[in-house]
Amino acid sequence: MPTYSLNHIHHESKDVHAAAEWYKKLFDAALDEPFERDGATWIRAHIGNVTVTITDRDFSDMELVRYQGYDHLALSTDDFDGSLARIKEVGANIWAGPVDAGGMRLVFVNGPDNVKIELLEKK
Repeated sequence: MPTYSLNHIHHESKDVHAAAEWYKKLFDAALDEPFERDGATWIRAHIGNVTVTITDRDFSDMELVRYQGYDHLALSTDDFDGSLARIKEVGANIWAGPVDAGGMRLVFVNGPDNVKIELLEKK
């Protein structure tokens, strides 16, 4: 049986550079140099061992609501209080929470282009 691991999350953005800077500002993401392919700008943002590929290909707008399919990106943190402080420090919008939920503390942040990002810490 093959083995699998997460390679990347793909974020379609109205403004690739602004989205990349948001990931850098909140998560201290390491950013690769931008490149162009098929008329789109691409930047890879590395948050720990998670890569977010950001592009500006054609897309349709979305609302920040629940929908079927993949709903959000969840990142574990080893310092929930520090993460909350950082969210407030950079002025990121909290979409839901923070809450205690079955042995975890979690909060949802509204990322660029209404991408929902969950930060959680197991108790």
